[in-house]
Amino acid sequence: MKILSILATILVSVLSANSLVADDGETVELRGEKFRVWPTENLIARGLSIREVPREQNAAWTYIEAINSFEELPKELEDGFDYALRDAWPESCTPLADYLKLPGNQSAIERAHKAAAMDRCQMPYFGDPKDSIIGVLLPNLSHFRFLGKLMVVDGRRLEAEGNYAEAMRNYLTAMGMGEHVAQGHTLIEGLVGLAVWAAGNRATDDMVLRRPLSVKQLRTLEKELGRRVSRLPTAERGLRGEREFGPAMVDELSSRPLRLFGNLSALTGPSEAWDIMAPDPNSNPADGWGQLERRIGRMVFPDRAIKRHMLGFYDLVLDRAAVGTHQSAQLEFDEEKYINEKIPAWDVVSRMLLPSLSRATLLGERNETRFAATRAIVAIRIHALTHDHEPPDDISKLAENLPDGALIDPFSGDLLLYRRMGIEWILYSVGPDYVDDGGQEGKRWEDLDMVWRYPPEPVEPFEDEKTED
Repeated sequence: MKILSILATILVSVLSANSLVADDGETVELRGEKFRVWPTENLIARGLSIREVPREQNAAWTYIEAINSFEELPKELEDGFDYALRDAWPESCTPLADYLKLPGNQSAIERAHKAAAMDRCQMPYFGDPKDSIIGVLLPNLSHFRFLGKLMVVDGRRLEAEGNYAEAMRNYLTAMGMGEHVAQGHTLIEGLVGLAVWAAGNRATDDMVLRRPLSVKQLRTLEKELGRRVSRLPTAERGLRGEREFGPAMVDELSSRPLRLFGNLSALTGPSEAWDIMAPDPNSNPADGWGQLERRIGRMVFPDRAIKRHMLGFYDLVLDRAAVGTHQSAQLEFDEEKYINEKIPAWDVVSRMLLPSLSRATLLGERNETRFAATRAIVAIRIHALTHDHEPPDDISKLAENLPDGALIDPFSGDLLLYRRMGIEWILYSVGPDYVDDGGQEGKRWEDLDMVWRYPPEPVEPFEDEKTED
């Protein structure tokens, strides 16, 4: 859905900039802008398997309260905020602590804790149900992602103050937030969920490796991680959602193809040409004009053939996600080659809308790998603290005390790799190149191996570029 994603992004910008809200239907305010809630029953009627969650059981509305509570990050604190999120607490950036302690931010954090403790979450979708499904908006996602970052950065502050229990609570909540948003129906929700979970997961790794946590604290964390195994977000749900959005778009194009011109009008601004060609969105599809439009649509967009091409593509993508990328070569499935060779040239809809999804699958497997590594790191630290600071000789011994598969590297299908050097050790995954590079890291995470070391390498001290001459 490359073009669909681009169009949707532009449409989000257009609608957000103008705060367009229909006169009827429920509206929600997000950071001072109002958006109309797209009725769930309308999306279901269009063929999407959106879950209906009773409002009082839906964590999404508590997250929205949190989103509307946090304070805007001052520009002069951006560098310190990013450093805390990525590396460690910036000791020299004292105004950042003051910002985090503002009542609005602490209220947002507590609401996020409350929401993450709930079982169910279905983010609302926004837009005008009279429009094309391409108009579905998720303006809350960028705010949600910032809320997750806020949770992690505040955890770094708590760590620096020695409050490890509350810092751990923040990081676990960020992971829970990621799992929640990844329950959504779209791939973008899945990717945001992976990113928020990963931020909490990465901070957890740092805390376990760098802070003097007690055995009791580590066992508590080990238990909490075990509870989250079944909730680990992957890209698969979002991929299944993409599998439904494509055919739903085809149904729209074949039944009301001229609606496309209405969408173009919304994107590019009023145009006499678009207005002449676009039908009245409130017109009856059963009248003469509607019947003629359907006939034109089915000639130009033969829906059954197009949907067959799309579903074949998505089924292969899902098969690859199910077996893991390290086994995907056995499927002999290359996305670009499939689109170029298996989809006829006349099917311009599939050729334009079908995306490359290999990156999403890799991000999901990275998340699984990091979580497996976190469980291993916690187990190694517990072993060392209970054996006179001696780490285990062999990671397989730790695997015996954990559920089956807990320490499996998704990029190899085997145990994570481990090597001890006295009281020091290295843990690593072969990474998405599927090659054991001996624990060497590349410039990017997808190069060479994914590596965790004890003791960890020191981080570069924070330097605020905005204060430099």
